[in-house]
Amino acid sequence: MEIKTVMLKFKCKDVGFECSFVAKGKTEGDILSQCANHAKNDHGMKPEEITDELRSKIKTNIHKSWF
Repeated sequence: MEIKTVMLKFKCKDVGFECSFVAKGKTEGDILSQCANHAKNDHGMKPEEITDELRSKIKTNIHKSWF
């Protein structure tokens, strides 16, 4: 019998980017950290470009998922 765990998941495309990035983690902090790194490395965003509004959109689009 396979044991599944509830994890959190976020898809970059859910906040308007044409992007296939998916962050998975145990906490909101895990997801936000992955998103910050992704925004910098893959979208060329500077820290000041990650606004409170964008952070809020990300938080709203973090969903529970079974893994």
